Amino acid sequence: MSASVFSYYFGPEFIENCELPRHYRFGKYSLSVDAQTPYQSFKNQSCECALFGYAVNLLTAEYDSIPEKILKNCTNIDEVVKYESDLGGKYLIFYKNGENYYVLGDATSSVPVFYSLTGTVICTNRCRSIVEKLGLRPDAQYMKIRKCGDISQAMPFDITVYKEIKQLLPNHYFDVNKAKAVRFVNAASKQKKLSVAEAAEKVLPRIDVLTRYYQSIFPISCPITSGRDSRVVLAFLLANGFFGDCYTIKHPEHNELEQDLVIPREMCSAVNIPHTTITDVALGQQLTERMDSILGKDNYSTRTLRIAQTIKEYCGDRAIINGDIIGQVGKCSLHRDIPTAFATPAYFRCKLHNYSKEALNLLRSWMAEIKQSGEQVNAFDLFSVESRMGRWAAQENL
Repeated sequence: MSASVFSYYFGPEFIENCELPRHYRFGKYSLSVDAQTPYQSFKNQSCECALFGYAVNLLTAEYDSIPEKILKNCTNIDEVVKYESDLGGKYLIFYKNGENYYVLGDATSSVPVFYSLTGTVICTNRCRSIVEKLGLRPDAQYMKIRKCGDISQAMPFDITVYKEIKQLLPNHYFDVNKAKAVRFVNAASKQKKLSVAEAAEKVLPRIDVLTRYYQSIFPISCPITSGRDSRVVLAFLLANGFFGDCYTIKHPEHNELEQDLVIPREMCSAVNIPHTTITDVALGQQLTERMDSILGKDNYSTRTLRIAQTIKEYCGDRAIINGDIIGQVGKCSLHRDIPTAFATPAYFRCKLHNYSKEALNLLRSWMAEIKQSGEQVNAFDLFSVESRMGRWAAQENL
């Protein structure tokens, strides 16, 4: 069985790849996926819908036959977008209406979508697959942007180092026919601010549904540090009958008195659940060469690879629940207490850790797109969801 998960390729023809052994027709297109990630589809007259990944309705707790339910409740892409807002999980939705095709990700685009602008429609979770298929070369200007930030940081807006390839951001769907991303609006007018209690009343039941869903289909491990993010994740798991274990990674820079090592042990002991401190593994040449062949040499952080291999060796086939969304959006760690007047391209460039002039111009374009759409959600939160989650966290997960 292939070791890949959440790996796919959508285009005019099937791709021959041992990691993508399952092939499906989706209208006039071909969809190749890995052996482990669930795939379900449904046809209804001239419409078709497919779900790749794991999704649950956060209002009803239903997770079976979602493509069928989408087609029964939706007659166009706008209605699909609205229906999707009540789903939770890690997934992609492929939607066909007549001869129009669309791809929509989950709320944070946790399964990356890279797509070609060349007219040959190719959509995959790995940018390199498109590069090899079309024989592309990095763009000099975009490479300059890439080199002005650490490889572990995300590129600005939706660009890659290839002018012909972009990445789909959260709050967008991919219009396959036009080979372009389309922004959808979350709030077209100013809305009443909710109190913490009001927000919790709306959100907590949804998180409970998602937590129970994950635990029903996966054995779970919970990574935990001394931070609030992982504590909140652990609290929801415990409230919903968590019977897994917690782990903390000891990185080379850590000493034994590091709070990220000490506090997790004390917390887990207090609630009587297993906790393990694991040490980063050493990267072997074979693994590095393998990743070079998949993602491309110097296209990824070796530190991230080391952590990924450490987790893989420790967790095996278990799922891990991390606190990325809480850290980036829930507690607004990037911009807590900062007036919205400071939500400028220069501020966001700083948060990207990229100091090129070109990155600044791209962030201006991103903010212009938001303004033109009429979106009223503030730019701080949109940056957290679209750039920090949709690009940085998705890149780490990939």
